[in-house]
Amino acid sequence: MTIKRRSEVLKISFSAFFADLGYQAAVASFPIIFVFYFHAPIFLYGIAEALNYGGGSLMSILGGYLADKYGRKMIAVIGNALIVILSFTGLAVNYIEALFLFMFGWWFRNFRTPARRAMLSEVTEESERKEAYGILHALDIAGATLAVAYLTIALYFGVKATEILIFTSIPLIISTLFLVFVKAGGKGIPKKPGKVALTIVISTMFFAFTQYSFGFPIITTEEFTRRFYLATLTYGVFLASSSIFGYVFGKIKLEEVKGLAFLGYLLAGLTSFGFAFLSPLGVISIYPLSVIMGIAVASTETFEPTIISKLSRGETGTAMGALSFGRSIGVLIGNTIMGFLYQYSYSYSYIFAGIMGIIAFLIVFTVLLRG
Repeated sequence: MTIKRRSEVLKISFSAFFADLGYQAAVASFPIIFVFYFHAPIFLYGIAEALNYGGGSLMSILGGYLADKYGRKMIAVIGNALIVILSFTGLAVNYIEALFLFMFGWWFRNFRTPARRAMLSEVTEESERKEAYGILHALDIAGATLAVAYLTIALYFGVKATEILIFTSIPLIISTLFLVFVKAGGKGIPKKPGKVALTIVISTMFFAFTQYSFGFPIITTEEFTRRFYLATLTYGVFLASSSIFGYVFGKIKLEEVKGLAFLGYLLAGLTSFGFAFLSPLGVISIYPLSVIMGIAVASTETFEPTIISKLSRGETGTAMGALSFGRSIGVLIGNTIMGFLYQYSYSYSYIFAGIMGIIAFLIVFTVLLRG
C-alpha cells in the first residue's frame, strides 16, 4: 500500500528526526549531569524526572486541546520551537538550574506532540496510519540513536556532556522548519475520547510505570561499568532497536490491540524484571535487555496512536493529548517511586516497574477477551 500524501508524512517524520537528533542528547546527558556531575542523590533524580513528566502531562493535554481549537500546525510549531530551551542545560552551574532548563524544554516537547500526531492523522487515511506512525517512530528514534552516538563518541574522547548540549540547538531549529512547511494542521472538534479509547489511556498510564526514564538504566550501567560512554551507549542500543522495530510494526499485518498487549506491555514488564536480576552481569545482560525494551516501546509508540486515531474522529488532537496525558501521569508517579526505591536497591525499582507492566498487559488483555 502506498501512502497518498507521503511527502507530508515525511516532512512530519523528518521534523521528528531532527528534533530527536537534538534533544535526545540532552535526555541521555541529563542523568549524568544531574547525578554524577552535580552529585544529586538518585531519589532527587526520580523527583526531577517526575517534575519533567508531570508538568509535561498537563502540557500534553493542553496542547492537544489547543491544537483542535486553534489549529494543529500552529501549536506544533510553537511547541517545537521552544524545545530548544533544554539545549541550554549545559550552561547550568548546579542541579537546580539543570533541572529547570531541561524541564521547561521537555514540557514544550510534550506540548507539541499531540498536535504533531494529529497532523499525521490528518494527512493519512485510516488504512495508512499504522504504516505512517511506524515511519514517524522509525525516523524519530533514528535521530535519537544518532544523537546518542555522537554524545557517546564525544564522552569517549573526554568531552564533557555540558559542552555538547549547546550545539543540539541546531537540529532543533531545522526540526521546526520542517513543520512550518507541512501542508496540514487544521482545527478539530474538542471532545472527550470514548470508552475504549479511555481504556487505552488508562492502560498506557500503567505501562508508563514500566516506561520509566531510561536514565535509570543509564545510571545502572555506569554503576556496574564505571564508564560514562558505556552508560550512554545503553540508551543508543535501546533507541536503535526501537527505531528498527517501529518501522517493522508499521509494515507487518498484526492486530493492533494484540500487538500492544503482548509485544508492548507484557514484554516491557518482563524486561524490567530482567534489569532487576541480571544487571550485575554488566553490559552482557544490560545491552540485550535494552534491545528487548526497545521492541516493547516500538510496539506502544506504533499501536497506541494508531488505535486512538481510529477510535477518534474530529477530536484527534484532544484524544492524542489524553493519550500523552495518561502516559505522562504514569511516568510522573513511576519515576518518583523508582527514585526512592532505587535509593535502597536498584532491583526494587525495576521489580516495581515489572509489576506495573504486567498490570497494563492485563488491562488490555481484558479488551481482547471481550472481543
